[in-house]
Amino acid sequence: MEPQIGFCINPDGIRIAYATFGQGPALLCTTDFGMSIKDITHFPSMMRSYERGGRYHTIVVYDHSGTGLSGRNRTDFTLEAFVRDMETVIGHLKLDRLILYGMSGGGPMAMAYAARHPQNITHLALFNTSAYYDLITSADVRSSMVSLYKNRFDFAMRGALNLMFPGASAAFTESLIKMLADNVTPDTYAQYWGKFSEFDVRDILPSIHMPVLVLHRKGYFIPMQAGLELASLIPNARFVLLEGNEFDPAQGAYTSWERAILEFLGDPVTTGQAVESVKPVARDTIIAADDSATQEARSLIGDLDHVVLSRYCVVGKFTRYDEAVRNMLKDAYHKIAAGFNHPGQKRENHIIWAAPGSGKTFFVQQVAASLQPMIHYHELNLAKCSREEFLAGLSRLDAVSKPCICLIDEADARPKETWPYEMLLPYLDANVERAAPYVFVLVGSSGSNLVEIKKLIASRPKGADLLSRIPAENEYAIPPLILGDRLLVVLSQFKNAGQESGRGIREVEKLGLYYIALNSRLSDARQLRELAVRAIERMPVEEDRVKYDHLFGAGDPENKAFWMKTLPETEELANRFVTIEN
Repeated sequence: MEPQIGFCINPDGIRIAYATFGQGPALLCTTDFGMSIKDITHFPSMMRSYERGGRYHTIVVYDHSGTGLSGRNRTDFTLEAFVRDMETVIGHLKLDRLILYGMSGGGPMAMAYAARHPQNITHLALFNTSAYYDLITSADVRSSMVSLYKNRFDFAMRGALNLMFPGASAAFTESLIKMLADNVTPDTYAQYWGKFSEFDVRDILPSIHMPVLVLHRKGYFIPMQAGLELASLIPNARFVLLEGNEFDPAQGAYTSWERAILEFLGDPVTTGQAVESVKPVARDTIIAADDSATQEARSLIGDLDHVVLSRYCVVGKFTRYDEAVRNMLKDAYHKIAAGFNHPGQKRENHIIWAAPGSGKTFFVQQVAASLQPMIHYHELNLAKCSREEFLAGLSRLDAVSKPCICLIDEADARPKETWPYEMLLPYLDANVERAAPYVFVLVGSSGSNLVEIKKLIASRPKGADLLSRIPAENEYAIPPLILGDRLLVVLSQFKNAGQESGRGIREVEKLGLYYIALNSRLSDARQLRELAVRAIERMPVEEDRVKYDHLFGAGDPENKAFWMKTLPETEELANRFVTIEN
C-alpha cells in the first residue's frame, strides 16, 4: 500500500505535506515534530500499522510545518500554530467527520483541536502523551536541552531516543537520528522544543465529550501518572495501561496499542494474529468481550426478568446495583443532609473521589434535589471557570437567604494555579466564622483512589489547608460502575427517554442488553443516555418494547457483526425481554 502524497498551504503561507492510505472513515494521525511522511516506507513497523488501519479507514498523516516535505520557513511554534496546521489539512481534504489520533508530542495538538471542533470528531485516541509537559523536566534542564539541540543535535537526540525507546538497538536509534537530522534543522528543533515544553491543555480537557481512549506504555519516559491525570480530566475517558516495549514489533504481530485502538473503534482484529497483553487499570474501565465478561453478562442478563428500579435507589434517580455500595452511599447522603439539621460552629464540608463516569456529580445533584425546596443548590465547575467567574460564583452564595449545598465539581482541576483554593478557603470556614448555613461538597477524579487525590490536592498551593477543613468522616469514594450498574442505568434511561417523548417503555430485549454490556464504548451514563434517546426515536409509535434492532440505524454494519459473532451462543437472549418499572 503506497501512500498518496498531496500538499496544501496553511494560513501562514507555509506548504503542508500530507499522505493518505486505505479507504473508509477518515482517521487523522498527528505525531512528534520531526517525523515525516517520506520515511513511512522505511520503517516496517510504521508501515504495517498504517496498512492495518487502512483496511477500515482512510489514514491521513502529515508533516508539521518546518519539517519533512512541508515548508521549512517556520517561526511560530505555539500550540495555536500547530492546530492551524491540522485545521489546514482537515479543511483541504474536506473531512467533516473523522477519528483523531494523537501520539506523544502530537497529543496536545489533537486535544486542542478536539476541544475547538467537537462536531468534527467521532473518537479521540491518545497514546503516550500528557496534558502538559513541564512535569517532565525542570526549567534549567529544559534550557540546557534547547542549547544541546541547537549546538550538539546528534548527542542530544541520542540521549532523548534512549530515554523514549529503552532497549532499542543502536542501529534503530542511529536510523532515527539520521531521519530526524534530515527532516528538521537543529535550530528549528531547538525552537520547537523550547516552546513545546510550555504546552498545557488541562483547562480545555473538561470540554471534550466524544469517546476518548487514553493509552499509556508502562515505563515510558512520560510518567504513568501523567496518563492517569490526563484520563481523569477528560469526562468519561477510558485509560489502558500497556505492558512491555514495542519500538519495533515483530513482523505480523498486532501490537497492544494497535489492538486497543481497533477495538475502541469497533474494527475487527484479524484472527490468527499474535497480540500483546492489554491491561485495564481498573475494573470496568474497559469492558472487553473476553470469556469472563461474556459469561458474567450472559448469566446476569439470562436470569434477569423483572427489574423494579426503586429497589436499587440510593437517592432520587441515583441507583447502584451492589448492596454494600448502595448502603455506603446512603450513609454519605444522610451525612450531607444532616449538615442542615443542627447548625452550629462546625464545618460541613465533604470530599468525594470517583473514577470518571461513576456519577459523582449526579449523586450530589440528586442529594440536593431531595432536600429542595428547603435548601438552595449551587454548582461551580472549577475546570470551566476563570478566576473571575469562580470568585463571582462563590460571591453569589452571600446573597442566598436559605441553607445551601454548594458543589465544587472537578475540585482537583487547575493544579498549577494558586487562586482556586485561596478563594475557596474563606467559604469553607464560613460555618465557623459567620454561622453561614453552607454544606460544601468537593468532587474529583485525579489519581486512582481517595488517598491519591488527597495527595495531589495536598501538593498544591493551599491544598493542605483545604483538606484540613474537611472532617475525616466526610470523605467518600464512589466505586466504578460494574456490569449491574450499567444495566440499571440504561434501563432507567430507556424509561426516562420514553417518558420525555410521551411513551411508556415496558420491556427491553435481553439481546440488546447483552450488546450494551459488552460494548466498550458504552461505559458511562452519558453514552448510555445518548443510546437510549436514539433507540426510542427509532421505535414504532405503537411499540412499548425496546428491541435489539432499535439500538442501530438502518444498515449499521455493527449490528450484523455483533449478531454473527454472538449467535448461536446467545440465541436464548433473542426475543426474551426484561420487564422494567419504576
